[in-house]
Amino acid sequence: MTEFIGTKFDLVVVGTGAAATTVASKCASAGWEVAIADSRPFGGTCALRGCDPKKVLVGAAAVMDWVQRMKGKGIQGDQAGIDWPELIRFKRSFTDPVPKNREADFAKAGIETFHDRAHFVGLTAIQVGRDVLEGRYIVVATGATPRKLDIPGEEFLTTSEQFLELESLRSASCSSVGAISQLSSPM
Repeated sequence: MTEFIGTKFDLVVVGTGAAATTVASKCASAGWEVAIADSRPFGGTCALRGCDPKKVLVGAAAVMDWVQRMKGKGIQGDQAGIDWPELIRFKRSFTDPVPKNREADFAKAGIETFHDRAHFVGLTAIQVGRDVLEGRYIVVATGATPRKLDIPGEEFLTTSEQFLELESLRSASCSSVGAISQLSSPM
């Protein structure tokens, strides 16, 4: 068995989303030495690229839907509309602070943070950038990413993550598959 010269931890967690944060925080509060690593901004898909920012957009759509439904029932909705760039700025007011806040929470909990891609270099060791982290336990909680569909016209598809970052909006149709949607824009 290869012996690595690295920093030793009770637990090394790869990923910084909800599941990763929960296990890292619980173990740190139990007195374990914990490290956490992510190659992307800290916070995970739900907080940064999924559930939470989606709720801002769904909320705006729900308001527009209710305005349309209530026309002629005491609501005058002729002036209602969505200012997409302003809505995206509003969404970012929720998402932009997440990485810094998450990192501060980890530091407060005594969790050591690493920013880079992680890969296994042994049964109980991972390399994150130039650092080798050894753990009694390693948890990989990196979530999922959309896979390529390899279909004609795929270049016109927009992932949910890309959609949530669009600076301007054109007509779009939405096809939802599970928790992650694929959105297509007309040519």
